[in-house]
Amino acid sequence: MRTVLFAVLLLISLPAVADEVKGSVVSLNASAAQMLPNDEAVVRFRIEAEGTQAEALSLRVNRISQAVSDRLGREKGVVLATTGRRLEPLWRDDKVSHRRVRNGWRLVQSGQAEGHDLAAVPGWVDAIERTGAHLDGLRFQASATALQAARDKLRMQAIARFRAEAAATAKALDATSFRILRLSTDSTGPGPMPMMAMARGAPALAPGESLVKVTVRGEILLPERDYPAK
Repeated sequence: MRTVLFAVLLLISLPAVADEVKGSVVSLNASAAQMLPNDEAVVRFRIEAEGTQAEALSLRVNRISQAVSDRLGREKGVVLATTGRRLEPLWRDDKVSHRRVRNGWRLVQSGQAEGHDLAAVPGWVDAIERTGAHLDGLRFQASATALQAARDKLRMQAIARFRAEAAATAKALDATSFRILRLSTDSTGPGPMPMMAMARGAPALAPGESLVKVTVRGEILLPERDYPAK
């Protein structure tokens, strides 16, 4: 696990912010970042069926969906979710009437399995394929719990870095103290990770890491001071 700290300093001259604020206002920002091990996997899959009878297609898709649920339901901590279901008409070109004619239906149901037992993911992949479902992709990510814990820790590090930069700035300008006028924090976590394409068979997988970063922005006030011109 690696931690990286960043700091950026910008001096702004504001001659009159408010009547009670006299001095030099300095804008600062400081950041703390960390590479967080991915501890969660999301496997996406779909179930498809084509035919002329919509009711028969529904029964077939439901049967495969239940098989996936029964198999992965035995895996500890796996959360299954249906993410979509659609029925599409199939068309053919009629050479006699020169028109498109519906000649069937395609039913597609999509879903995903999510869990924290990364060592078991290849088994999930194999089990999903064996039921007759099709794999759409796999994504590793940091869980919400791990992200929140990391952000809480990084926020404290960024605030400490902000105070250190404020003190260093005050010292550089021969100020004996500083006052914080404004302070805010924001965090950036890993964006949506692309799904890995999946081939048939249980693959060898590496979960990787995600970058988490917290930035503290604010303004400090330094006492008025006259400097000799050189």
